[in-house]
Formats: sequence, structure tokens, C-alpha cells
Amino acid sequence: MVDMITDFKEKKLVEYLTNGAKVLIRFGHGFGDTQMFMPVFERLRELYSKVHFDLYLECGQEEIFESYPNKDSEEHDLIFSLDFPMAEGTEFTKSQKCCVDEIGIEPISETVVLPKKESPFVAIHLQGTALPDSVGCPQNIAEAIWFEVIEFGKIPIECHFHHVFHNPVNVKHNVIDRHVRNCKASLDNLIGLIQSSHAFIGVASGPLITALSVFPEKVLYLEKLHKLKAYTKINVSTINLLIPYKEGTVSAWLKGLG
Repeated sequence: MVDMITDFKEKKLVEYLTNGAKVLIRFGHGFGDTQMFMPVFERLRELYSKVHFDLYLECGQEEIFESYPNKDSEEHDLIFSLDFPMAEGTEFTKSQKCCVDEIGIEPISETVVLPKKESPFVAIHLQGTALPDSVGCPQNIAEAIWFEVIEFGKIPIECHFHHVFHNPVNVKHNVIDRHVRNCKASLDNLIGLIQSSHAFIGVASGPLITALSVFPEKVLYLEKLHKLKAYTKINVSTINLLIPYKEGTVSAWLKGLG
């Protein structure tokens, strides 16, 4: 039976440690707390290098930081469950208070280095300014595209700004609940939005050409009356808006991006 320690009022975590011991720390808190705790955990490993430490995380945090898979381990000598106490009314940060109240080491307050991740956003543009009828994406296909991006695990965002030449016939499709229509319409914002996205899906309009300039290999052109070859000689994936949409097309394209 592994000893489980949850109370640190009389004895701090480090006072239980012995050379060669296998220790599991349960940290069942939110992602913000975990980010604050990780430098503390690494410092603990540095100070007690002859102790084997594992950390148990949950709720998806194990996808970001290394985590031991079993919180009820029988392989460890000790299991600690930290409260990571609130710091209001003290001179400490939460991580510093944890060091003093629970761990038993000098207080530290450092910033964790997070791993680099792909953008979660897919920029989508469904309506053209000058030629809305000949380029605009039908409502049913717009809905299919929007929901397939969500189901794939990405966040669709419409990159249609109300710029100086905005055409009032381009009313937002009902399915769109993330957009920039109420944000400042500037080329800086358009370019930055596309540069910060994982991929682009759109009709023949300014955002399409911008995306072709940023990452042509991650562009899906929604082709209607205006063929791709009128805009680029680059080999770009397309969807023909004049024929019925084949379910799963966008999902398969996103998967193919790797």
C-alpha cells in the first residue's frame, strides 16, 4: 500500500524524501495552476536529484507536459497530492506559497516554457466584394465547411472585414459565429489573421490572394464561375461550388495537411 500524503501543516514534502525513493506528485488543478507549478516541480527535481519524481496530470494537460499515467500507482513509495493554495492576503504568488507551505523549499516564481503549437484557426472567406453572385459560397456548403472544420478539431473564423468597399449584399451566413466583421478593417489585420492561421478556405477575393502569398500549400479554393488559373499557376486544392458538396471533403483536405 503506497502512502498518500495530503496534509503539509506539520511536515513538508521534502521532509519525507530519501535517496532512491520513487515519488509521485498528483496535481489535479487547472492549466493555469499547472503552468505556475511546473518550474517548482523542475526545481524540486534539481534539488533532490537522487529521488525519482513523477507527476500526474489530467484533463488534457498530459498532452502538453510529461505525465505519469496512473494516479493510483503501486510502483511509487510515496504519493503526494498538493492543494496549491491561494495566495491572496500574502506577499507570495501561488507558486511561491506552494513552495513554502507544501513543498518546503525556497520560494520561486518563474515562467514555464510552453511547447510551440500549430495555430488552431482556419481562416474562411465565403463572399466576394465585387462579384458576389459569381463567387459567393451557397449557404448549405458554407454550413458543411464550417462544421467539418469544427469536427476536425480546428476553430473556423470568417476573415470577412467590413472594409471601405464592403458590399452590403454580403450578409453573414447564419452558421458563422466567429468573425471579424465588427473589428477594424485594415490590411495589417487581414494579413496578420491569415499568417496566424493553420490554413485558409475561401472564394475568389482579396483574402484568397493574400493566403496564396502566405502559404499556398494550405489554401483550399472555393471555385464557382472564376477558375483558379485566372489567379495563380500554383497547384492549389479546389472545391467546385457548382456541384453538390461531397461530405467529408474539407475534413479529408485538413487531414492531408498533416
